[in-house]
Amino acid sequence: MKRVSTSVFGLGVLLLLTVAAMKPVNGFSCMEAKLSLLQCLPFLTSSQDSPSTACCNAVSNVRASAPTKPELREACQCLTAAVGEVPNLDKDRAVQLPILCNVDVGFPLTKDIDCNTISL
Repeated sequence: MKRVSTSVFGLGVLLLLTVAAMKPVNGFSCMEAKLSLLQCLPFLTSSQDSPSTACCNAVSNVRASAPTKPELREACQCLTAAVGEVPNLDKDRAVQLPILCNVDVGFPLTKDIDCNTISL
């Protein structure tokens, strides 16, 4: 039994180290941004008339996670790629989303932007 608990403990430590190693050096994580913005899919696919509070909080949190110019460019590249991956996405709603949430994300949510041209 002691051997099993030692193995489980060792596996837990290994898992924690792996997760810590996966954490980005900067504050922005594309995967975390995409996951949090899933809250916005009902609005972006025209199932809801306006973005929910949870959606707007997600937009705000994503913006807050990219305070520097390199992080903002990374967020731009991540989110503009994600816009192209969403089936049935209303492109006008994607552009309107930050405005409706009163969040200046620093770039329009459209796949047609050159993320290298954005500035803080």
